[in-house]
Amino acid sequence: MGYTTDFIGHIDITPPINQAEQAYLQAFSTSRRYEREGGPYVVPGNPAADYDKPGEVSTDIYNTVAEQQPGLWCDWVPCWDGCCLAYNGNEKFYGATRWLTYLIEHLLRPGAYAQASGLPFFEAFTFDHRLDGVIAGCRRDSKEMFLIWVEHNEVSEEVLRPADPRFLDYPPLAYEEEIDRWESERVIRRRKRRVS
Repeated sequence: MGYTTDFIGHIDITPPINQAEQAYLQAFSTSRRYEREGGPYVVPGNPAADYDKPGEVSTDIYNTVAEQQPGLWCDWVPCWDGCCLAYNGNEKFYGATRWLTYLIEHLLRPGAYAQASGLPFFEAFTFDHRLDGVIAGCRRDSKEMFLIWVEHNEVSEEVLRPADPRFLDYPPLAYEEEIDRWESERVIRRRKRRVS
């Protein structure tokens, strides 16, 4: 069943990422991070169409996380100006702290691992970014509250309120219901636009 975590805040990127880096990070976030042919950095040409892959790839491969990646989905995305990373709002984002570390170490910082990959989609990457900022997170199931700190590309996590198993069977809090209501309405509006 899983759990949802609400995140607020962003991580600044200095200097801002360029258009090629933005496009790649968007595609990376949109595509399922399974063990793809070609390695862990490969993103499909059309990440939105990537959802139909289970019929084309064995279930075992489709459910195997790509090498060194923290999970099947990375929900950190760049803003329109490329000056920060923020949570994309998808439910059930696991490994948020590990994913930030991965993005910095593999794709953004000076000397990032992808720089030596020789892959063509990294030709326009600058690999010269410094990330700094703080994200607050609250798990809906256990009400654990924590901060994700990034300072000069170093990522750490601080628990502000430990998880409390007593809350596992409680109904959603008012703000959680409101977030879910807005999300439901957004999905309905998107479906209506597709139909018209």
